[in-house]
Amino acid sequence: MARVPALHAASDTPSPGAQVVALLTKADLCERLNISPRTLENMVNAGTFPPAVRVGKYVYWSEIAVNTWQRRMFSAQEAWTLQ
Repeated sequence: MARVPALHAASDTPSPGAQVVALLTKADLCERLNISPRTLENMVNAGTFPPAVRVGKYVYWSEIAVNTWQRRMFSAQEAWTLQ
């Protein structure tokens, strides 16, 4: 994964126990999901994937948002049990 800045949940100076949000680039997501950049763009445009956040000239996704999306997408699989 590319090295990107991390955002602190509350302020620029994190307090002990503060949550640090990892940021993912488009390349990180495409590799993680095994999809093309165009597919990612289509998913965002269709509203089926969380939108990116622009920081300067770059766009990032919160790892928390991506993990939440993954849990929702695979919730039926995770709930499945052998009958």
